[in-house]
Parts: sequence; C-alpha cells; structure tokens
Amino acid sequence: MDNTTPGRPEYNRTESDAKNVEALVIAGVPQSRIARVLKISEPTLRKHYREELDISKAKANAIVSQALFKSAKDGNVTAQIFWLKTQAGWREKNHLEITGKDGEKLFDDKKQLIEIRRVFDEIGYTEPKNITKPTELVENSKEQPKDS
Repeated sequence: MDNTTPGRPEYNRTESDAKNVEALVIAGVPQSRIARVLKISEPTLRKHYREELDISKAKANAIVSQALFKSAKDGNVTAQIFWLKTQAGWREKNHLEITGKDGEKLFDDKKQLIEIRRVFDEIGYTEPKNITKPTELVENSKEQPKDS
C-alpha cells in the first residue's frame, strides 16, 4: 500500500524567490503574474511571501525619497521644486488677468458685449436654432456705443 499524499508537493520558500518577488513587486508586477513566474498559486504566493508583498514598494519608495531629498538639500533646483510640489503642497498658478488702466475693467458692459459679438462675426459664428435673439445692443458689432 502506497502512503504518499496525492496532489502537489509542499512549496518551499527560497531566498532567491524572495528577492525575485521583492523586485517584481517594486516593478509593479501584479500578484497573479508574480505567482505565474514562480509557478505557484496566488494563495501560496501570499502565504510564503506576505512581507515582500506588503512592504517592498514602501521600502523602494523610501530609498528613492531619501535620494531625492538629499539631491534637493545638495542644491538640485529641479529636485527642490519637485519635492515642494509633491510634499509641501506648493503649486504654480498660471492665469492671466487683463484689465484697463489702474485695474479698471477693460471694457464697460456695453463695449464688452460689442467686442464679443465682433469676435463671433470674425470667426463666422452662426446662431444655433431655438436660441433667444441677441439684444439690439449687440446685433451690429460694427457700431460703437454712443457713450464711448
């Protein structure tokens, strides 16, 4: 009578496989693929390599973060800017505000509407159907307002 247990043999963890798992996790390889590389099931991968799966990416990020921080401290302006944007909440504000003299409006409301209509005329804008007709004020973009 045969006393062997049917099924797959028990998996034995190796340090070589542990290093491979760590490298694959750092590279962003999904667990399903890592298990296929090792020729084991995903549950077996999780059972034998839990620590590598849980902390490898964090360890790698810490190492890179330290290198970035050192580079920023040593005067690398690009590293300094990147660090401040990602770690200190800094951001760039890109906007342009156009105003008239002393911060006043560039155009009064009548003039602004005429300028908008003029731009529409230049680009050949045609009104969509079922839209309210423009007011008399802006129907003729060639006409200047009387108070200008």
